Amino acid sequence: MKPFAVLIALGLIAAAAPVASRAQGQAPSPTAPVTGMNPDRTIADPATRKTIRARLNALREKRAACRKQARQQKIPLLKRRAYVRACIRS
Repeated sequence: MKPFAVLIALGLIAAAAPVASRAQGQAPSPTAPVTGMNPDRTIADPATRKTIRARLNALREKRAACRKQARQQKIPLLKRRAYVRACIRS
């Protein structure tokens, strides 16, 4: 019975002790940029945004065409992603 009481006491002490891993991390610096993943879209001039938009639209169209080809060739779903990626690269 005595070892059980010691075990419970140690558990209570461990639970009450502050642990560094439970503490909150340091807050991000207020001077850090808050733009997001693609900052060139928000700060680029209109001509650059237009070229980016055109490039992304061309990529979407090519991806849609490759997906359509994969469906027409009846490529299995598990292999379709690899097929589409290879098709886009070519």
